[in-house]
Amino acid sequence: MIDSFDYVTLQCRLKALKAEVQAFKSGEKYRQIKLLHQKDIHAYERKVQKQQAELSRAHSNAIDIRDQWFQIFEDMQKEYGRKLKELQKANQELEKRALKAECQRDEALGKITVLLRQMYETATELEEEKGRNLKLRAQMNRDYENSTMPSSKTIKKKKISNSREKSGRKPGGQPGYRGHGRKKQIPTRPVVELPPPQEVLEDPDYRKTSKTIKKQIVSIRLVLDVTEYHADVYYNSKTGERIHAPFPPGVVNDVNYAGDIKAFLFLLNNDCCTSIDKCRRFLYGLTEGKLNISKGMISRLSRELAEKSEKEIKRSYADMLKAPVMHTDCTNARVNGKNAYVLICAAPNGDAIYFAREKKGHEGVKGTVAEDYHGILVHDHESTFYNHGSGHQE
Repeated sequence: MIDSFDYVTLQCRLKALKAEVQAFKSGEKYRQIKLLHQKDIHAYERKVQKQQAELSRAHSNAIDIRDQWFQIFEDMQKEYGRKLKELQKANQELEKRALKAECQRDEALGKITVLLRQMYETATELEEEKGRNLKLRAQMNRDYENSTMPSSKTIKKKKISNSREKSGRKPGGQPGYRGHGRKKQIPTRPVVELPPPQEVLEDPDYRKTSKTIKKQIVSIRLVLDVTEYHADVYYNSKTGERIHAPFPPGVVNDVNYAGDIKAFLFLLNNDCCTSIDKCRRFLYGLTEGKLNISKGMISRLSRELAEKSEKEIKRSYADMLKAPVMHTDCTNARVNGKNAYVLICAAPNGDAIYFAREKKGHEGVKGTVAEDYHGILVHDHESTFYNHGSGHQE
């Protein structure tokens, strides 16, 4: 069922629509629309006329402004021409002054060149004379302290005088002076707390103070550290291939010695000048007979170190060539019962390279840093070294 309110609404809308249709049929609605359209046209025409008037005024103002700008531009152009002429005139004067100054500078540079040449020649002669003077003074002052001359050939021996006054005190540490005691180490074991004496336990008059006396016993012990790796072998029933897990780097043989053992034997053999047999016996005794290193392994340590430190040696070699001062010396050695020589080159920063040679002299210097060095060489009057380096210090 239709609601009464909706019915009334529909009736009203129907009546309004019928009135509108009747207006269109009679032409009244068209006349109203035409009047409204004409009003809109008149309004737009008035706006267009107003905008055209404003445009005309703006165009007239633009023409006036343009004429003013043209006048200003002409005035600025005249001023620019006048300034340009003044600057060109000033530029010509400056060019004349610059040419004159350049001529004077060339004359001064020529004089300076002559003076510098004379100064360099004088400085070169002075350096040569200083070198001759230094060499002559070094030859005159040669004795057993600064040359290979034995002390027995010294004519006037120096007497070392003691200028200290006797104080009458006993030698050693003096009362009230805090001496340099032994350095205490960090405990590697739990601290041992000593029990109080029996007298303290029996007498109640004793009270514990805040002071604690600390004393240490320092000892060393050698522990054999062995790490064993196990790798299971797997078999492929189809291909017959056998594989196992890869071992860590350096684990090649059944028994491999770590770097600390090799370093210990190398330093003992080379730095401490201990024979290979004594090195073996020493390590054999320290490990209670568990480690018996072969002679061949110990003798190969020096070659292994040389191969692994080749890059460091090349770097030190290059650094020594750049150093302003280098120390060099040649000492005797014995190889399989025959004479040999070791040439040493050392830089001020602490780097040193040892060269083993069968001969000394010019043959021994070949292939060393001293052969290509162009700085100041410090040596002990060896005549071979005077043929190398730009200067010499004894």
